[in-house]
Amino acid sequence: MVASAQGDPVEDKLLDLIYGVVADPSRWPDVLIGVSDHLGAMGALMVHVPPPGSRHLPMHILARLPEEPFAVFREHYQWNPWTVAVSKVPPGKAVNANSLIEPGSIKKTAFWSDVCIAFDQADVLNLPHKSLSQDGGTGGIGFCLSTPAAADADKRVRELQRLAPHLCRALDASLIVASRANGPQQLAVILDMIPNAALLLDGAGRITQTNGAADALLRRSDGIAFEKGGGLQLVAALVGERRALARMLKDALNVANGRSTALSEPVQIARPSGAAPLLVTAVPLPRPAFAFAELVPSARVLVMIVDPAAKSRATASAIQAAYGLTGAEARVALLLASGITGAQMPAMLGVTAATIKTQLRRCFEKTGTHSQAELMRLFAMFPPSN
Repeated sequence: MVASAQGDPVEDKLLDLIYGVVADPSRWPDVLIGVSDHLGAMGALMVHVPPPGSRHLPMHILARLPEEPFAVFREHYQWNPWTVAVSKVPPGKAVNANSLIEPGSIKKTAFWSDVCIAFDQADVLNLPHKSLSQDGGTGGIGFCLSTPAAADADKRVRELQRLAPHLCRALDASLIVASRANGPQQLAVILDMIPNAALLLDGAGRITQTNGAADALLRRSDGIAFEKGGGLQLVAALVGERRALARMLKDALNVANGRSTALSEPVQIARPSGAAPLLVTAVPLPRPAFAFAELVPSARVLVMIVDPAAKSRATASAIQAAYGLTGAEARVALLLASGITGAQMPAMLGVTAATIKTQLRRCFEKTGTHSQAELMRLFAMFPPSN
């Protein structure tokens, strides 16, 4: 048990509740309710408010507060007078919002009539937090006071300040644990197991991790490269192909961040060396279970890059053996996964278009795939020859 300075069993129990959230961030609503009861607040919220002018809505956890008024806040009043005032308070310093603005001024605003009156909110005890106030935004933990409780706000602020180090430390730790629990270690193992070039991007599209094959490919800058600017960004070596790659990565990030459901097809990237084009695909990764973990760098997209030049007959033989393909079918499958279209194959192989069509159909049937992109992903699981 975490002991308090006073040895108060009630406070000991509260600190146990606060630090228990580190192992399970999903219990933050329980913590917020427990602290609300201790402070005499109606309820609480943990919130990150994006910077003014942002199209993004705030991330939040509500504890014993009605959703309807907060929905109005999200849509219309993110930067109300309280938000603006609290955004200037140093992280970790407990304050009540009304003490930061002209007395009575909040009651003259539309925010007051549209949001606060709905559940008799007269003031808010705020504890700003650095991790929830990034990139021009603001955020922290707020405890809503009713009119009677607001009359004694100073005493409640002092009590919140006593708890502030514990709440901030628990939030910092739970952010770390939540980001770890969503799989970076597992993803690192998976990256190393993928024989082709593979790398991870965070929510801003910055490269966070690469495997050995990706390191080698990026060093050569033959088709794919990286550029510095707010972190390492994946780009096409040829300027004319950068837009298509950027669009595909942006679409994957939008899906990963819940802003869209539309994905772009994998893109082919030409290579200045004249080698066969690279085939690049982006896979959105699941969102963290603890929403605020998105405020710390975490993997949001897995990018896989197939280099046909690294494949060989050994790969075709492995596919042939695994799926019962004939030699001709394996050859067609390898070409297709390398970015060659079915229409280009008759001239390359000296056979008719009908023959190619039949062989492709059999390839798809035997491998359980339905498209060039799916076949590419299948081939990515087979190691290149040494």
